[in-house]
Amino acid sequence: MTPKPKIPRPAGGNRRGGQHPKSAASLEIVTGSVEETQALGERLGRLLNPGDVVALRGELGSGKTTLIQGIARGLGRDPETVKSPTFVLMREYPGEVPIIHVDGYRLDNHPSVSWLDLELIFSQHKVTVIEWADRFAELLPADALDVHLSHVSTNRRRLRIAAAGVRGHTILEQLQGSRGESRESVS
Repeated sequence: MTPKPKIPRPAGGNRRGGQHPKSAASLEIVTGSVEETQALGERLGRLLNPGDVVALRGELGSGKTTLIQGIARGLGRDPETVKSPTFVLMREYPGEVPIIHVDGYRLDNHPSVSWLDLELIFSQHKVTVIEWADRFAELLPADALDVHLSHVSTNRRRLRIAAAGVRGHTILEQLQGSRGESRESVS
């Protein structure tokens, strides 16, 4: 069995297992088009800071890359430059706040992930977005936003955004405060 890689832990214990004063919270949003999914991503992107991690889960075609294109726009990038890194595993988009875009689709599990440069992926100087984040479950920071995308109909998507930890809660609260025209509910 491959040993779990050692990752430097930021102050405050924000990796899994750290103590956080707030419990998990979530927000559900239904988008009606590709444009609405990108607009939600743009709203989210405007709220992200270096060191933030967004973990995306959902079946093929559920809108993960579309959401990331919006996040890129919110962080000042051209969304057309964002392509799924399925065959290369990771892309980095430079800018004032660089974006690391990881796609774990071709990875089987934690041992497959362990050879990746985790210090680069979870850099405190970059925003990280991970498609197929379930492949990274043991390695994700506790403050990561977890976004589960699912099909409602041909163009409609349901996004369940869950947060734990101080930073995750802050982003979720700010996202709620910047509500657009989507149907949203908080639990």
